[in-house]
Amino acid sequence: MKKRYSFLLTIIIIFTNTIILVAQISENIPIENRFFQSIRASQNESYITFGQGLGNIEALVFEGLVAPYFLIRTNKDAKWGATLSPAILIRMRAEPSFPVKRPSYMPNITFYHSLSSTVNDKIKYIFLTIQHHSNGQDDSFFNDDGSINTYSGDFSTNFFELGTFLNRNIVPFSATTEYFSSSIEYHVNIDRSVELENIYSFIRWNNSIKISKFSFSNLKFLLSEENIQYKTIPLVQTRIETNWLFGTIGNAKFFDLGKRLNITAAISFRPKVLKDVSIFTKFYSGEDYYNMNFNRRINTLQIGLQAFGYL
Repeated sequence: MKKRYSFLLTIIIIFTNTIILVAQISENIPIENRFFQSIRASQNESYITFGQGLGNIEALVFEGLVAPYFLIRTNKDAKWGATLSPAILIRMRAEPSFPVKRPSYMPNITFYHSLSSTVNDKIKYIFLTIQHHSNGQDDSFFNDDGSINTYSGDFSTNFFELGTFLNRNIVPFSATTEYFSSSIEYHVNIDRSVELENIYSFIRWNNSIKISKFSFSNLKFLLSEENIQYKTIPLVQTRIETNWLFGTIGNAKFFDLGKRLNITAAISFRPKVLKDVSIFTKFYSGEDYYNMNFNRRINTLQIGLQAFGYL
């Protein structure tokens, strides 16, 4: 038992250090203009939760997303860019031996093109993401009794996501910046688990708003011309996301909110004692995003540590 707890402690330390490392690496990379600032602001931050939180998920030691990204650009004033990320999502169960079962492997590449008239104008850009999502298993999708094999069933899908991103100040004199995005996600029939037909949504409408709160001095610096070569850290970030699932999903009606709408509401705060990570809390209601568990609906409230996005 002592060995198991020692192993658990090692895993938690590795995840925490990974989050800190991602933040520290990004801190040393200058941002040349607001186009690339906005690209960074749109990335998924790595995180680790404390347990499973409150809700109807099984008991967990932690849920962790490791999502470092590599920004590709040709020069500081480029209007084209790309990011690569080998994202992995895992859940360690609070069971004997603390198993990590069927991680979600989600490697992706995203291309960006700025639509702004100048590189330091209010940012508008379009993006195209190509992503794979699988669980690394190859057993039968269904059990003998017809239920979904969530233990070792083969889950695999690939999709394109095409969308727009912009930033607008909607809360005047509040030392905030706001980012909005909207996109359509389409899962192509290439190397896709055939059993997903009629039970998994292949067309999704995704929307997101992220509000970053700064001190007034930091916001003034962030929006100044002097900030072209630098970045700063928001004190608080709030993120709200919605996903609408189209297509045939079992017997779900078109306006069945309980089966077609996913909602995420998250807020993260960076206290002065934490330089590279923040404390976050996230509420999620919708389809389980953990590969073969997609067929169940979950409601969770989680707390944990998150790599703080630089702007």
